[in-house]
Amino acid sequence: MSKQETELNLYYMTCSKYFEELNRKKFDYWFSAFCLALGTKAGWVLEVGCGTGQVVNRLSNYNRNVVGVDISPIGIRMATRHEGASAHFIIASAANLPFRSNSFSSVGFNDFLEHTKKPETCLNEMVRVLRGGGKIIALAPNFLRIIGLSREYHWHMLGIKQRTLNFFSLLRRVAMSMITPLNMQFEFMPARLDPDGRGGDVDAVCITNPIDIKFFLKKLGIKIIEESATPTYRQGLIKRLGEAPFIRSMSSSSFLVGIKVFQMNARGKGVIEVPRQIEDKKHS
Repeated sequence: MSKQETELNLYYMTCSKYFEELNRKKFDYWFSAFCLALGTKAGWVLEVGCGTGQVVNRLSNYNRNVVGVDISPIGIRMATRHEGASAHFIIASAANLPFRSNSFSSVGFNDFLEHTKKPETCLNEMVRVLRGGGKIIALAPNFLRIIGLSREYHWHMLGIKQRTLNFFSLLRRVAMSMITPLNMQFEFMPARLDPDGRGGDVDAVCITNPIDIKFFLKKLGIKIIEESATPTYRQGLIKRLGEAPFIRSMSSSSFLVGIKVFQMNARGKGVIEVPRQIEDKKHS
């Protein structure tokens, strides 16, 4: 484990102010669209990087088979203290989920992938525990943003120079995904670990963007069925703009819904079985 990864993990495991700030986010704006997409009435539901459990606890009102996973004991402790909470919470790394393959009907993450140095491993684990035909919901900021329907809140989105660099980065990643897919990998940036836990994704380390996330989900056998840059808008012109191919690749966020069709090998050829089986961990 690298020094930066160790520092990140320690930060999330010990910075209580970070989770206090997260817990103050308004549900209807930040979580409602993700919650609606993640929910299912049948089977088990998993949220990875569940933070203080707003989504998992809300879903548990309709389905008691809901699990939240987070690396932070602070976040999990706050999640279990929500009034009326009946969901199941587990302290675990997203890079090594403690569940058998094909266990969940629905798996998702909301603003998690940008906070890990192992995004490919984490996506692989999420797809591994998702059953065939199950859905995966991915919500992450687009740090290669060029245009935006919301405020620019991070240095990797600010200024004409940075947005020009982002434009060429997006073009390069599109070309690489089609011409030299074996060279595709997530890219990273410096993170600032604010002891006061203030927002704005200053602690983000992975340069998440829709091109990379779609590429790796498809590589893992996921068929994308829904895509938007404006998940918080449920109707109207802004919703339609956010679903346009040009806009959704260049705007401020990436919201993807996919179905697990099959598991592909590293070269994208052939159907293979997921080899690793992990002993069931009781959810109660």
